[in-house]
Amino acid sequence: MKKNQRLLHTISFRLADEDYLKLEEEVKKTRLTPHDWCRDAALEKLNPEEGMSKNERMLFEQFLRTHYLVANGFQLLADDKLTSEEWKKFRTFAKEKVDVIAERALADFRSRRSNRRQESSPDVSHKPELKGG
Repeated sequence: MKKNQRLLHTISFRLADEDYLKLEEEVKKTRLTPHDWCRDAALEKLNPEEGMSKNERMLFEQFLRTHYLVANGFQLLADDKLTSEEWKKFRTFAKEKVDVIAERALADFRSRRSNRRQESSPDVSHKPELKGG
């Protein structure tokens, strides 16, 4: 949501006591009001690609940068190819191209999630062979 955007539409809904208590517990972990928390939750659902706040995206990118450097650093060590020059290349790439690393990680996650869905959905065209007799 843009900072100075006018919000013209109102949505309201009711919750059971149990659900409202869960909502209150989640809201307490933030600096938001229940109203703002619910708006953010709805917008995350509507915009899954942009579901992270700026701070969440920054932390996500920092985590990925660290993961990238650790994984590649250990691989270079294992292959006995870690040189100062090679490490500088990896650090520069991680610093300047964290958006590329993030997009690759998200694409990999989406692909794995899609594959899991396909694996978990029953294949009605395949009939298992009966063994034994």
